[in-house]
Amino acid sequence: MRRREEKSKSLSLLEYNLTMDTAKLFMSCLHAWGLNEQLDSICLERLGMLRPHCPISFGLISRGGHMSLMLPTFKESLLRQLSQATGRRLALSDIVGKGTYGVSRAVTTQHLLSAISLSNTLMGMTNATFVGEHMKKAPARPPRPGGTPESPRRTPAAPPQPSNPALQAQIKQGWSQLAAMHCVMLPDLLGLDKYRPPLLEMLARRWQDRCLEVREAAQALLLAELRRIGQSGRKDTIDMWAPYLPQYVDTVSSPGTTTEASPQAPPPPEAQPIETKAPEEEMDVTDDDITAGCLSNLPPNAKKISNSYEERRKQATAIVLLGVIGAEFGAEIEPPKVSGRARAGGQAPEGFGLTSGSSSNYSLARHTCKALTFLLLQPPSPKLPAHSTIRRTAIDLIGRGFTVWEPYMDVSAVLMGLLELCADAEKQLVNITTGLPLNPPADSARSARHALSLIATARPPAFITTIAKEVHRYNAAQANSQSQQNVHTTTLARAKAEILRVIDILIEKMPGDVVDLLVEVMDIIMYCIEGSLVKKKGLQECFPAICKFYMVGYCDRSHRIAVGARQGSVALYDVRTGKCQNIHGHKGPITAVSFAPDGRYLATYSSADSHICFWQMNTSLFGSIGMLNSAPQLRCIKTYQVPPVQPASPGSQNHLKLARLIWTSNRNVILMAHDGKEHRFMV
Repeated sequence: MRRREEKSKSLSLLEYNLTMDTAKLFMSCLHAWGLNEQLDSICLERLGMLRPHCPISFGLISRGGHMSLMLPTFKESLLRQLSQATGRRLALSDIVGKGTYGVSRAVTTQHLLSAISLSNTLMGMTNATFVGEHMKKAPARPPRPGGTPESPRRTPAAPPQPSNPALQAQIKQGWSQLAAMHCVMLPDLLGLDKYRPPLLEMLARRWQDRCLEVREAAQALLLAELRRIGQSGRKDTIDMWAPYLPQYVDTVSSPGTTTEASPQAPPPPEAQPIETKAPEEEMDVTDDDITAGCLSNLPPNAKKISNSYEERRKQATAIVLLGVIGAEFGAEIEPPKVSGRARAGGQAPEGFGLTSGSSSNYSLARHTCKALTFLLLQPPSPKLPAHSTIRRTAIDLIGRGFTVWEPYMDVSAVLMGLLELCADAEKQLVNITTGLPLNPPADSARSARHALSLIATARPPAFITTIAKEVHRYNAAQANSQSQQNVHTTTLARAKAEILRVIDILIEKMPGDVVDLLVEVMDIIMYCIEGSLVKKKGLQECFPAICKFYMVGYCDRSHRIAVGARQGSVALYDVRTGKCQNIHGHKGPITAVSFAPDGRYLATYSSADSHICFWQMNTSLFGSIGMLNSAPQLRCIKTYQVPPVQPASPGSQNHLKLARLIWTSNRNVILMAHDGKEHRFMV
């Protein structure tokens, strides 16, 4: 017993090395050696991997929990045949890795997932190489409280030297090349006769795996395989899985409910041999199956459970596969200009096919969209939990393919559903531990956040106008004391920080689209930021991103915000009352606005009509002391003609920085053009 304890104590000192040594062993076994000599050299010299001397056997855990092994069947005669075929003498180590991918599609899938996910993990680490002094000794650790007998007595290790940035870049590039070869290049390097491609359905079930590294590997591998098989292969995949897609209507059920509420079309006869011709390809058991959480309250009969599980599993897989194909390859789909005219040649559009002829009017895209939105908006239940894998997958695919799904969905309901999931994202994501799987609520919030960002950047006008309508609806409900807030308005109130985050992204990435709807954007910002906070700190401090536009101005003395619109009008907001007044004075888009330091005048300039206007802010006595919520009375007191200002070069963003207005005193202003020319005016 004492000998066993001493042995365990000594092993505890190797904890750090054990992790890296395990990674070294795995990558050395998983890498497809002999296919790319240059990459093999990088793996040996730069990454510190070891080249196996003989072929390695790989196995899978079957659905029943038994081990299914690929037994070693290598013969010396095969090596002689390969040597004669290539015309040179081959060693045993030269053919290691060339036979692994021709055994089984299931083996290929798991093998590639392991290699890619581990490569990406190492690529994201610092000093992730198996060569160097850090592999020979464990790093210095802080002393344990009170000390322990097994702690070794040694001098403290010297602090680690700063790593060489160039060397780190080379190491990361090596892992990147390794991942890219296994993800994209294997079919070309091996040849299709020696390559069993990965199973699309297995990758689909890993689309939202709890482990982020496996999730990213599955997504990259599935997209690469869909690109490799081309349009005809994607059409075959669609034809195979489309019959399993649930046909949701107004009163629908999720893939986790009984089939009486969601009648399914029976699988076509020609699809069944594809499912059963290779039994070893069905050996797919995952800890986080895509139908997890959707199998509650099933009848106790084992056969019924099995049939129900398989049916729901195929439904969930069909939703994911069709959603991925539609999101990534369905952007070219356009409705026929003549609804009754058949497609020329009977060919399916890229990415999606019309399973029921031209009269279906892209029913597959519509039904897939309905399935995804159903999974997002369906209230939580035992059969479809709030943070299940299939719901998270639907969130991800809605964001990825929003431009494809938009014609078939209620955009307002989708955005409110996503905002509801990420309203408390900061609380969910603040305590996550790096390297560990996210808990389900945090994972859902993360996915919803990402989907909102994708939707907003893909269709900025749709996002801005939809949120602005919800804000106006909320304000109208607040004005009517008898009305009650619905779920959307409460969601809107809880998600203010998330809405501002997305608006900030749009201002940074797509300022042109924001300027086109600048008044609506300001309506959203005014709703999301408390007026008292703006009055206390100013707009520049509360939301600095919006102040980068020259057509937005804020007056600290009167607490008013002026926003120039594309239609030539100016929206004037009173921060204290929340009221907005529109004034019209130009014939084209407003280029710049600015308040005088004392707040008595407002200057507006439009490059479209080359005029600068000065407005006097006349406020009644009642309005000045805040009674009756009266709006300030504006009148144009002066208008000047300005020489035309041309942009430096044609471009969508150049008109945003044409000119700005700078007040030098309470009655003097400078129009500063982008080229430095100044035009001075006095009120």
